[in-house]
Amino acid sequence: MKKLISIISLCVLLITFYLFYPQQKEPNKDLNSLDELIPVLMEDASIPGLAVAKIENGEVVYVDTFGFANIEEKKFVTKDTLFNIASISKPIMGVILLQLVDQKKLALDSDINEYSSFTIDNPFLQNEVITLRHLASHSSGIDDYYDPKSYSENKDSPVGLRSHLKDRLVNSGEYYNEGRYYLEYTPGSQRKYSNLGAALAGHLVEEVTGMNLAEYAKKHLFPLLGMPSAGWLLSDVNVANIAVPYEVEQCVPWFYLCANSEDTLVNYAINQFVNPPNQYKRFVPYPHFGNPQYPDGGVRASIQELSNFLKHVLSNSDLDGKPILSERMYNEMFHLQLDSSVSDSQRFFWRDRNNLIGHMGSDLGTFAAVYFNLDIKDGFIILMNRGMDSKSASAMRRIAKTLMQNHYSI
Repeated sequence: MKKLISIISLCVLLITFYLFYPQQKEPNKDLNSLDELIPVLMEDASIPGLAVAKIENGEVVYVDTFGFANIEEKKFVTKDTLFNIASISKPIMGVILLQLVDQKKLALDSDINEYSSFTIDNPFLQNEVITLRHLASHSSGIDDYYDPKSYSENKDSPVGLRSHLKDRLVNSGEYYNEGRYYLEYTPGSQRKYSNLGAALAGHLVEEVTGMNLAEYAKKHLFPLLGMPSAGWLLSDVNVANIAVPYEVEQCVPWFYLCANSEDTLVNYAINQFVNPPNQYKRFVPYPHFGNPQYPDGGVRASIQELSNFLKHVLSNSDLDGKPILSERMYNEMFHLQLDSSVSDSQRFFWRDRNNLIGHMGSDLGTFAAVYFNLDIKDGFIILMNRGMDSKSASAMRRIAKTLMQNHYSI
């Protein structure tokens, strides 16, 4: 009863503020120029720093940056500032995996146990076969695992990827817990987004090449696509050049009620019903995190480098004009991977959204999007050093719509 009364009281309080308290001014819907629109949206959504790019007919035609990479040091975002692009790392990994298929080191539809040095066996099924295609389409029957508490602050994780995976997926593992991270469905029959499954796909790179995914990308992919300063691990990049991740703590004026995107429900309610002026908001800096499950996210790259990546992927050619993938694997990357009854939008780590192909990425203090039309080779990239919530998501949609001249939205 006390909990119910507290919830009702909070609702009454928020509605009262919505009706009577002066709110943050909403952006003008008539603003169409990016130079005018973006600063207004950044102020409204409390976004410290942002970088955007536009691709037309396969060429990078627009790159610009706004705001601060580091508020405390008054360091501006530049075209070379590195951002954590989070889950956009997955389709980058997908390119590497398909290259290894081209090299016949992996196969799309073979049992991954043919490559893995430890056995993956779903305890709820008999004689199941999990393939690379299943991992890349989030249909393997491996459950999701995402826990920022497993991150290391300002350093790479001391826990290796192999140990992290074995602890959760092998029955002798410390966190196996009677198959906690397996699902009771046949691979390919259902789709459930799985960071853990993606990490397992990344581990296969090491199994068949002797180099971990981060090393392989640094040597065999990033230099060939105009991404020399990008990296999966903190030890592979210039940490001083990474945009500081920020979360926004906002408070209901005159009351001790504050929240950020980690407090999802309260933060959403404050955004929707209070939208307090900026004097009741503050940026909270976060560390640069090292993740033991790093293949699922965590690439740090600049807006210029990610623009280069998208340009080269759309043309299927590297800096020397050589194909990145065979024609067969290039088509496979954008082929719908699952039966339409399971998913009509899942490609090889890419996914459809409102008639565009792409991926979003979000983690503590970062939010990013890459989307494109494969037929006409138009696309956009948006990076920000601020976590995802309803305000930052709304700003991203507005910027995306303007970049794509209202033809597409996300």
